[in-house]
Amino acid sequence: MKEVILNTIDDLCSDFLYYDRKEDEELNMEQLNEAVKKGEITIDEMVEKFRRNLEDTFNEK
Repeated sequence: MKEVILNTIDDLCSDFLYYDRKEDEELNMEQLNEAVKKGEITIDEMVEKFRRNLEDTFNEK
């Protein structure tokens, strides 16, 4: 089960970073890359947001 979960997270990252950005008018791939490059947001900040969402979800149960 662990491997399935980790593979699903890989898919989630691909979707977030590429596939969901393709037709997103609010945040396309270039804008996301530029925001990281300029330091407007860091990878650590994005990971922390994801972590908090997971923790909030699992702590509700």
